[in-house]
Amino acid sequence: MNYQQKKAKYAYHLFKKGLPFKKAYAVVEKGDKFVVLNNLAKDRYSLSGGGVDRSEDNIAAVKREVMEEMNMEIEIARSLGVVSYPSDRKYKNHEFVLECQAEIFYARFVGYGDNKDFGIKGEFSDNIRIVELTKEEMIKKVDTFTKLGVKLD
Repeated sequence: MNYQQKKAKYAYHLFKKGLPFKKAYAVVEKGDKFVVLNNLAKDRYSLSGGGVDRSEDNIAAVKREVMEEMNMEIEIARSLGVVSYPSDRKYKNHEFVLECQAEIFYARFVGYGDNKDFGIKGEFSDNIRIVELTKEEMIKKVDTFTKLGVKLD
């Protein structure tokens, strides 16, 4: 079973138990800019982050995800809050809507890691790049702010 299949199976398990899928994301400040991911194929910008593993808390998860995706060490400054949203999922022949709960953290760039295998893995990985945006650009372009209403202040 590959990673995507394991993730789908776990999501279905949570759905059957009525539990949310926990996620953690970081708004990463680096100097006077903010570091985000840009999916060129979809012309979409997003924060770095992802699912919280069973054995970790939200802070450990977001630090791990940022290291995996951007090879950056971060320091958590504060939580910006938790948002909930529906996510359409599929596992085998089952289609379902899973509630996701994502904690959004404000973090500061500390340095680069030594993770030589960093980056987004998967079908669209060639289309994803790491970009730096101003605060205003990030608020206008990143889904977390435009669709979920997360505020920085």
